[in-house]
Amino acid sequence: MKKLWLKQLKNTVNNNIDLIKITKIKKQNIKQFLCKKKNISFKIKLPKIFIKKIEKKNYRDPILLQFIFNKNELIFHKKYNSNLLNENYIIPGMIHKYYNRVLILITGICAVHCRYCFRKKIKKINSMKKYDWIKIINYIKKHKEINEVIFSGGDPLVINDYKINLLIKDIETISHIKILRIHTRIISIIPERITNNLIKIFSKCRLNIVLVTHINHSNEISENLFNKIYLLKKSGITILNQSVLLKNINDNYKTLIKLSNNLFNIGIIPYYLHLLDKVEGNRHFNVSENKAKKIMRKILPFLSGFLVPKLIKDINGKKNKIFIK
Repeated sequence: MKKLWLKQLKNTVNNNIDLIKITKIKKQNIKQFLCKKKNISFKIKLPKIFIKKIEKKNYRDPILLQFIFNKNELIFHKKYNSNLLNENYIIPGMIHKYYNRVLILITGICAVHCRYCFRKKIKKINSMKKYDWIKIINYIKKHKEINEVIFSGGDPLVINDYKINLLIKDIETISHIKILRIHTRIISIIPERITNNLIKIFSKCRLNIVLVTHINHSNEISENLFNKIYLLKKSGITILNQSVLLKNINDNYKTLIKLSNNLFNIGIIPYYLHLLDKVEGNRHFNVSENKAKKIMRKILPFLSGFLVPKLIKDINGKKNKIFIK
């Protein structure tokens, strides 16, 4: 019998016409959205279970705007390219950008397609090839300075429990690895992905496991997510959140204050607030660095220090993220 989360993952909307129909957006409010089934390279992908969180008839809904295809994506800007960060893969699927950690793109598949995604070009990748995985494991074994492995993608948790367990067991065999970090969005989209079996896999692992969720707006948080986060924390998992600062979605201080408070209320620590990675087709999401600084200054009086996410940006060629003050 297929697990519930897998059924929900496959039950998706993949075009604007259907998404507009389900969300009941009025005809006079759809001018900004592409309303033809054109062959776009980065298709819409949004599970129907998550569409329920979108307010009906609200064309400005902060969840809707993250996933619906906007006509502005078709406008070319020279400062917005297809590979802004020029990620260097030492082995296919593995990046060793930071001294003590490697990032592994376990899969190119996600539960959703965020329209601002900076890795749009890898979505055609399915899963890690076995021979590349063996090369990666051997590379990590040779590099004793590495103490942390990061699973990314795509979304590593779209892979089933059995495969996740195999990958984790291979990492566990490397004695100098102490931390396994998993970046995932699916658990806020489909909380049912946190199965009892997955929790057992995590709890038996000798590594310190850190889950980094990707939640941009408090409307994405549900009671079901709270229940799953509780079980994860009970098993000793550290849970952090990173958000992207997005125009007309979360670019005001009240929205971000509410997000930090609501994250903490369910057991997640606000971690990073990213400035947008400027890739092809996402300029309409961009919030300037100056505006971001002003927003952060407004936030500070209303939040305890541990609830204030670090404002950061990535710059091509830099060996670390840049903290913005």
